[in-house]
Amino acid sequence: MVSCALMGSRVSDDIDPASPAARIIEEEERLLARVEARVALGDDDGGERTITADYDREMLALRDAVAEAKPEDLAPLVEQMTRLAAIRERLGGSRSLPVDMSSPYFAHMTLREGQGESEKRRDVLIGKRGFIDRAQNVQIVDWRNAPISQVYYRYEEGDDYDETVDGRLFSGVVEVRRNLTIVQARLRRIGAPQGTWVRDARGRWRQALGSAVPTLQGGQGTAARAPTPPPRPIARGRKRRGGQLGVHGGGPVRADKHLPEIAALIDREQFDLVTRPSSGLVVIQGGAGSGKTTVALHRIAYLTFADRARFRPASILFVVPSEALVRYVAAVLPALGVNGVPVTTYRAWARSVRQKVLPGSPTKYTVGAPDAVARLKKHPRLISLFAEHEAERVAAARTALAAALDGAEAGDLVLAHWDELHAMALVPRLRRLYRWSHKASQLPAATRVRAESALAGLGKKADDVVADWAELLSDRALLTRAFVEPGLARPGEVDALVAWTASQLRDATDWTDDEGKPIESVDGRPLDEDDPAGRLDEEDDPLLLRLVQLRRGGLTAREADPVEYSHVAIDEAQDRSAIEVQVLVEATRQEGEDRAARSVTIAGDTAQRLVFDNQFTGWRDLLDAIGQPGAVSSPLRLSYRSTAEVMQLARGILGPDLAPDEPLYARSGAPVEVHELGGIGEAVALLSDALRGLAGREPTASVAVVARHPEQADTYFDGLARAEVPNLRRVRRSDFRFEPGVDVTDVSQVKGLEFDYVVMVDVNAATYPDTLEARHLLHIGVTRAAHQLWLVATAELSPLLPGGEEAE
Repeated sequence: MVSCALMGSRVSDDIDPASPAARIIEEEERLLARVEARVALGDDDGGERTITADYDREMLALRDAVAEAKPEDLAPLVEQMTRLAAIRERLGGSRSLPVDMSSPYFAHMTLREGQGESEKRRDVLIGKRGFIDRAQNVQIVDWRNAPISQVYYRYEEGDDYDETVDGRLFSGVVEVRRNLTIVQARLRRIGAPQGTWVRDARGRWRQALGSAVPTLQGGQGTAARAPTPPPRPIARGRKRRGGQLGVHGGGPVRADKHLPEIAALIDREQFDLVTRPSSGLVVIQGGAGSGKTTVALHRIAYLTFADRARFRPASILFVVPSEALVRYVAAVLPALGVNGVPVTTYRAWARSVRQKVLPGSPTKYTVGAPDAVARLKKHPRLISLFAEHEAERVAAARTALAAALDGAEAGDLVLAHWDELHAMALVPRLRRLYRWSHKASQLPAATRVRAESALAGLGKKADDVVADWAELLSDRALLTRAFVEPGLARPGEVDALVAWTASQLRDATDWTDDEGKPIESVDGRPLDEDDPAGRLDEEDDPLLLRLVQLRRGGLTAREADPVEYSHVAIDEAQDRSAIEVQVLVEATRQEGEDRAARSVTIAGDTAQRLVFDNQFTGWRDLLDAIGQPGAVSSPLRLSYRSTAEVMQLARGILGPDLAPDEPLYARSGAPVEVHELGGIGEAVALLSDALRGLAGREPTASVAVVARHPEQADTYFDGLARAEVPNLRRVRRSDFRFEPGVDVTDVSQVKGLEFDYVVMVDVNAATYPDTLEARHLLHIGVTRAAHQLWLVATAELSPLLPGGEEAE
């Protein structure tokens, strides 16, 4: 069976040859054979070489044989044809094949159009590249741009459809709608309303039953669209030593644990988000595992295909919260035919861009700013404060220019031209006026000299963005008016910010010996590690970048091209500060004068917060803060990753104040198990037995053992290592391999990722108390599980867990 796309391991016996299932399987295998036969011939351009004529005749004969062959004879015929096509291409008689022969399409529709004598049926196949030969009834359309592909994403089998695209009406009935998995030119799975069938390692077809029905997880199944029965209660085992981790059983599974591309499995709601107009800001909301990241990535693929001139891959930016997610999503866009899109963390992007546009700024960072300082540097109030400060700077510049020209002949002409440039930022405005005054023939020489001298001085001061940053964060009176008087901060917090900024502005101490070698402390750590002098906080990068945008009109440097993008996608945006989001939004290229013409995708979930000092209070407040109140906000309602049992628990953990108004629909699966044990030693004994057994049954399964704190993860890793659990890894800095095995880590590392099995350890009252932060962290941890979740407590159980029935 094709696992990692299967919830469980239950499959039926062999398919009855006389059953409807057998007919469906035969239809799809025959259709695939026909397609492969036609595609193997390549494009017929009339220029075939003589050396390949014999091969072409033989391939045509094989193609005709496929149409009449018995089902059991199809496979060898196609195999022979594929071998001939490869020989033909090596001999130089054909161009590259128009589609990927190993996986030419991923969905199949049969559409009935017209009525009476004009009624006709046609098979439409959905793939990643189009190929149409109507004479041979082979029609593969590209999912991104073919109008008919909308029917697949928006209608179910049996639906009447009416779609108007580019003024043309498509109407009819969807008689057949199936999603397929074709791997190495072999049909491996068929998903249809009548059932889901998988081919096992021996080539036998079986029907998936119950929880074994494929899901979006793994990219090889079909989404469970219908609501599921109520989840079973949590199974609790007090001092329990039994239980089995693992629900798959045997069979081949997908060993690559990176995020897959799932173009075949996008539902109507997701497809509408992917294909929204290219301009404007779109917010994709959704709970854990609802496909937010996937939709954002597929939207990028759609935009690059729909408007290649505007959305070149190199001009698009995809921002994720961790290096682990950079690697996790890396293969999706290339699989969709899009190469060269930068995927990066905000931290890495901001640092790189800041050093480009402010080359003389500090290169080192502090270990970490005090909590009060970090909170104020992330506060949304800074957006308006910076804008107010910039308006004052512009007014002061005009006043200074007017004073310099006081009494000068035709000085009013210079000021009038200054006023005409009101739409420009201060630095380019000063430069433009300087160039104009230098060439303006109507200005007397003396006036020109006075104007140029004043403009040069103003320009030099205006372009010192780092000095402005230091002045703003050191102005106690200004910060008091901005934060303390409106009740946004306490006086002590402002004092802490001012004092910390002053320490950053000090010259760094030279901790080197007479030979210039660094002096180290007894423990080997640098002596200046905790000294903020001459360093920036990570929170300073977006502040400096925002000041650059306001002062220069964009992320520009004097000797370099501006940093700007045709489209920016921000994943897990709830953990970004408002000013971080605004910097990215303003870094997108503006089409015309309309700010809404910027193309931005924001994805996130208010229930999965990992950062709690950025004052995120909801999407509407964030959009208002960045000046985008009219952005489109669309929720996703279906969980593709976790089971209904896991999602019910996750909702209970959040509680009524944090949980979304509407629960996510999810497939049914294994019950969540709670193991209350006497200590860490007992927990390690239980887990080592379970994990070794799982490795034997499911060698390609991925498991995450997740603690809240790194020190707890260290303890469990050491214990499991002594117990010789195979493929055991300690993940400390997002260095996931996305391979089968057991990753032991802390909850801050797993955000946005998924694993076949998750074991949350030390789910104790002391570790996860009834606090806002603990609720979000535990919710994030449990929703990483795609198939099965265990909760292990070694002391009093966390009060965040809802009660469940005691296990027998």
